[in-house]
Amino acid sequence: MNSSKGIAYCQGQYMPVDEAVIPILDPAFTKSDVVFDAISAWDGAFFKLDDHMARFQRSCEYIRVKPPHSDEEMRTIMAECVRRSGMDHAVVFILCTRGRFAGGVAFGHPKDAENGFIAYSVPYYWIVPKERIGTGAHIWIADTRRAPDVAINQRVKNFNRMDLTRAQFEASDAGADAPVLLSTDGFVTEGPGFNVWIIRDGKVLTPGENLLEGITRQCVFELCAEAGLQAEAVNMTEADLRDAGEVFISSTGGGVIAVTVINDKPVGNGAPGLTTGKLGDMYWKKRSEGWDATALDDLLEPEIAQAAGD
Repeated sequence: MNSSKGIAYCQGQYMPVDEAVIPILDPAFTKSDVVFDAISAWDGAFFKLDDHMARFQRSCEYIRVKPPHSDEEMRTIMAECVRRSGMDHAVVFILCTRGRFAGGVAFGHPKDAENGFIAYSVPYYWIVPKERIGTGAHIWIADTRRAPDVAINQRVKNFNRMDLTRAQFEASDAGADAPVLLSTDGFVTEGPGFNVWIIRDGKVLTPGENLLEGITRQCVFELCAEAGLQAEAVNMTEADLRDAGEVFISSTGGGVIAVTVINDKPVGNGAPGLTTGKLGDMYWKKRSEGWDATALDDLLEPEIAQAAGD
């Protein structure tokens, strides 16, 4: 089995990730009717697995789908994907799809669909180009607005991403690494795959509405408490972001990453800030020490692995 690009569990079987498919009539494809989560696996262990699984279950409950596997089985499947891929550093995506409508037709009532589960392990990724990790990212405040929670609940991790994709083109066209979107009310929300933070008057601040409450965002609150820093979720304007002395983003794909340019204007003195650096160092140090780690081997006991299928 070619595992160089990753391994997937799809339709009850393990296979190279390039061979995994979603049927064209599945509402996951035709209507983006699917929820997902993404968990990093680093040196033989998942990070914050319980928190990710709890969020995944909340997402499933919100759109009224139910994975066809138990929580224990899903964890084993995920660990098996990593094991078969042979990757030391990976991200595992898990999806619960709506599944085909009754009779396999193109339209029907979602309550009659048979929900599905897909997992796949791919190489660990950085949410901005890796070479920016040390020097700081360039982000772009997009004209495209984030879809409001009253339309699409952004606390549910979903693939309804036309706004994020359009904003990514804006950032790319401007030569930036990634976009940040404002809400329809004009407040800072998030970027594709990351939360946004500023440091102002000694406080570490992040938007609190119209966004996904990232697991790494939660980590930053924990790190701030440990470091004696005051962290709060607040309404944040575009001016707050542009005028901040330090700005950083948080993501499963890279942890805590400094932002040094916003819309072609340097942040502060144009170098990563001291507090940002401290939080980033704490994040990776604690991870290396086993912070909230779940060993893959603990999930791959023979009797459990057999229940997951092959």
